[in-house]
Amino acid sequence: MGDGTLGTKIGTMLSRLLPLGDPLIIALGFLLAFKLRYGKEIPLYNWEPFIAVLPWMCIGTVALFAALGMYERRVYGLSQLVGLSALGIIGVAMLTITVTFWLREFAFPRSVILIAMPIQIALICLWRAAIWKLRPLLAGGRQLLIVGTAHEAGKLVCDLNEKMSGGWFMAKEFITPDQLAKLPGVLARMDAVLVSSSLTREEKAAVLEVSLDAGKEVFVVPDMYDILLNRGRLISMSDLPVVQVQNMGLSTAQAFVKRSFDLGLAITGLFFSLPLFIICASAIKLTSPGPVIYKQKRVGFWGRNFYLYKFRTMVDKAEEITGPVLSVDQDPRVIRVGRFLRASRLDELPQLINILKGDMSLVGPRPERPFFVHQFADIIPDYYRRHIVRPGLTGLAQIYGKYSTTPEDKLRYDLYYIKNYSLALDFKIILRTLPILIDGNNARGSSPNNCNWLANGKMPCEK
Repeated sequence: MGDGTLGTKIGTMLSRLLPLGDPLIIALGFLLAFKLRYGKEIPLYNWEPFIAVLPWMCIGTVALFAALGMYERRVYGLSQLVGLSALGIIGVAMLTITVTFWLREFAFPRSVILIAMPIQIALICLWRAAIWKLRPLLAGGRQLLIVGTAHEAGKLVCDLNEKMSGGWFMAKEFITPDQLAKLPGVLARMDAVLVSSSLTREEKAAVLEVSLDAGKEVFVVPDMYDILLNRGRLISMSDLPVVQVQNMGLSTAQAFVKRSFDLGLAITGLFFSLPLFIICASAIKLTSPGPVIYKQKRVGFWGRNFYLYKFRTMVDKAEEITGPVLSVDQDPRVIRVGRFLRASRLDELPQLINILKGDMSLVGPRPERPFFVHQFADIIPDYYRRHIVRPGLTGLAQIYGKYSTTPEDKLRYDLYYIKNYSLALDFKIILRTLPILIDGNNARGSSPNNCNWLANGKMPCEK
């Protein structure tokens, strides 16, 4: 089972089992709920609506779980798994109610839906845990070969092995492009290849050709050139095939639709979150002296500064002594209730007001402080390109990264979002933000290595 190709095939097979098994588990949950509700004899009057709704429910389950990111190649902790499954099952219950109304199948008992929910959550959790446990036993662990300069590839090995613990890959070895050609046996033992952004165009092309010919799964860390070419349009110039590179940014029509979308959801969000505003404000006021709302200068649209609003999570005037510094994991300045507000992202609620004012959007690059923007721009080329759209309450970097993700990697997410903007992508990001609210690990502050990166212009694991 140690063969890399076999490991890849087994991993792919197990990945495909998830969307095949989920609808069956949802149906099984409803069947058990019917049995608990009616006993051995289920009334045909109530059973027939279930059969009519079942095909739509199966399709909707897979679509909803996919939108929530439940088929991505990652392994969640227990609390994350339970919370994510609960979100998915709540969505399935709402979908079921909607479809029964649409098909006029009103005899589908609402009591069965309520009874089924905890059963389905438990079954979905057990199903996923079984797949995740089975994968390394059958595939022997999927191994990732990193190709890059010795300096960059070595850093990626230590960084990925730390971040992907328990995930789909283990960064096993690193190698330079020259070594890859001389040592084909190394590639044969691997399941996948990660190509570093530090390589030249010619080196990347050579690595891709060798890896794809060997039947390996290939991943590339994009640089600015790769992102700019993304979604380029192939046209003919005379008889010469050329790729037309689209300019980054939103068209006038896209900007209007996005702003209308922001206003509608921000007004709705403020209305429904009013009780949370009262609870959070009261908790801060009762446990820590100082103002409830914290106001901080950030860099926004086209580089203009604005004041961002948050519920205060640190002691009052925390930076008067230290000056502007990145928050770190276990930061002593964070108040007790502030840790919960950060972990649940409730501290961000007042930014709905920023969205109404036009300072921010629901989705976009997270706004950063001017002090750090100037430092990042000195270290990272093209950093200012993230300001050609309004900053967001959430974004790609928030759903795929963490507070501790390096600024360079966050920029890659931000630029990819700007280049590929669509209203559908905004919906997807908003939906996938929901699981982040139950994942406290994503809300931790920057690691010491990340702060050293800012000071030294170096990435984590780099000495």
